[in-house]
Amino acid sequence: MKKTTLATALLVAVSGAQAGTYFEPLSAPNTNTDADSFNNAPFSIPVNWKQELVASREIMSQQFADRGEEYPYSFANWDMLDFGGDDNEFVFIPHEVDGGAGITRLNRDTGEAVVLLQGNLAGFVDTNDNDGWNFHNDDFTGLDPAVISPNGTLLTGEEWGYGSGRMFEMANPTTATGADDAEWRWLSNIPSVSHEGVQFDSEGRMYFIDEYNSGSIYRLTPNFGSDLSSGKIEVLVVDAYDGNPAENYNSASNAAASRTGAATWVTMVDEFGAVQTTADPYDFSNRGGRYAADELNGTPYGRPEDLTVGTLANGNEAVYFATTSENIVYSIELTSETTAMVGEYVNSEVTPDLIGNDPVGTGNPSDSTYGLDDPDNLASDVVGNIFIIEDENPGDVFMAHDADKDGVAESVSLFASLGQYGSEPTGFKNDPRDPFTFYVNIQHPTSHGHNDSLWVIKHDIADMCGCQDTRFRAQYVKCVSKAAKKLGIQRSMRNDLVEVAANSSCGKEWKGHKGLWKNHGERGGLRR
Repeated sequence: MKKTTLATALLVAVSGAQAGTYFEPLSAPNTNTDADSFNNAPFSIPVNWKQELVASREIMSQQFADRGEEYPYSFANWDMLDFGGDDNEFVFIPHEVDGGAGITRLNRDTGEAVVLLQGNLAGFVDTNDNDGWNFHNDDFTGLDPAVISPNGTLLTGEEWGYGSGRMFEMANPTTATGADDAEWRWLSNIPSVSHEGVQFDSEGRMYFIDEYNSGSIYRLTPNFGSDLSSGKIEVLVVDAYDGNPAENYNSASNAAASRTGAATWVTMVDEFGAVQTTADPYDFSNRGGRYAADELNGTPYGRPEDLTVGTLANGNEAVYFATTSENIVYSIELTSETTAMVGEYVNSEVTPDLIGNDPVGTGNPSDSTYGLDDPDNLASDVVGNIFIIEDENPGDVFMAHDADKDGVAESVSLFASLGQYGSEPTGFKNDPRDPFTFYVNIQHPTSHGHNDSLWVIKHDIADMCGCQDTRFRAQYVKCVSKAAKKLGIQRSMRNDLVEVAANSSCGKEWKGHKGLWKNHGERGGLRR
C-alpha cells in the first residue's frame, strides 16, 4: 500500500523510533565533470558535510613502488568494501575486473595496503573443487563483494566474466601479511551463481543473490555454528507466483505474476548435502544454481544486487535487496524459520521524496536528471535507515525513510551525488567507528585515468565530537547536541542527529542513564 508523505512523521523525537532526515536533501544531481572537481570534491553533499580522499590506485601504486613492489595493474573497479579488525582499522576492497581480480586490504590508520588475493591472469578458472585446489594457481574474475562474516572471516564471490560463480572465504583477513600467508578456501557448497550481495541475519544465516534478470534469492543455514562450509541451501519462492522462473522477470509469462506477498524458503540442498533438484547447483561451468532455482520455482527478480538486514517494529528481521532492472528495493520479512513476507520497500515509480517529487523516479530518470534509477548497493546506518546507491554514470545516493519500520518506506531523500561521467559510486558503508561518517568507492572513472579511489563523506560533527575520542566519549550524545546547536541546525534535525548519536557504539552507554536523558532534554531542547 502506498503511503502518504507527512513530514511530521519523519521528525521523530528521541524515543527509540527510527530517526528522520539528519541532512538537508539535495534537489539536483551533480553533473560537474571538470578535473578539479573530480580530484578535490567529486560528490555533491549536503550542508555541514565534507568529503576527503582516503586512497586511490595512484596512491597505492606509489606506496607499493616505495616498498620495491608493484601494485597489480589489474586492480581497477574498486567495489563493495567492508571493515574489519579489532578496532575496524582495516578496509577490504574487492576488484571487479575480468581476469586478475583480487582483494586489497587497507589499514586506514597507517595507510599501509597489502594484497590478500590476486588472480594469475591465466584466462581460465578452476571449476573442479578437488582437494588440490590452490588459490595461488587460479584466476578470479568479477569479484564484487568483500564481506566480513560474523565469525571474522572474509568472503568474496565472482559475479561475471569467465569466472564460474564461486564464493571464497579467507580465515585470517586481519592477521595475514599478504597473499603468501593468506588462508583461502573455496566454499564449494555454495551454488554457482552471479554473486554480489552477501549478508547475515542474527541467527547466522547467510543470504546471497544471483545477479541476473531472472535472478533468485538464496540463503545458507550453516550446520555448525558459523562454519560456512556446510549447511542447508534454500531459495525464496513467493507462494502466489505462477510465472515462468526460467524467464526474465518482465517476460510475458512473468509480467502479471505475483512476486510479492507470502513466501516460503524451499530447500535446494539439504543439511546433509543432498541435492533436491535434477539440475546440478554445483555446475561451476554454467551457473548451475540458477537452473536448480528455476526447477524449484524460485521467484525471479530483475538483477537483484546488494543486500542489507534490518529489524522491523514488530521485532522480525527483514532482508532488503535492490533490483537494478526494476528500480525497486524489496523487503523480505522473516516471519518464521521457513516463511517470509515479500514487499516493495522503495519503488521509484511509487515512492515520493521529501522535496515534492511524487514519485521520485517518474519517467525513469537519466544520468543527468533528478530521480532514483538503477538501485544497486544498499547500506544501513545505526538507526536502521537504508541508503540506496545507484548503478548510474554518474550515480546518486538516496536515503529511504521508514518511520514506522513496517518494511515500506514512506519517502526518500537525495544524500550525495557523484558528478563525473564514466564513474560510479559503490561500496557505500557507514563507518563502524563513527555514526556520522561514510566510506564510498568511485569505480571506473574513465575520464580521469581509471584512477579508482576511496572517499570519506562525514558530518562536521564527526570532527567536533569525535566518537572515538576519549575527550568526548563519556558525554558523546550531549556533545553532538551542543555541536549541532553551534552549527545552527534546526531543532528537528538536531533531534535526528542526537538519535543517531545515541544509537551508535559511543552513545549506547550514555543512553542507558535516564537522568542524563532528562538533563539533556532540558539543555538541548529535546521534545517528546
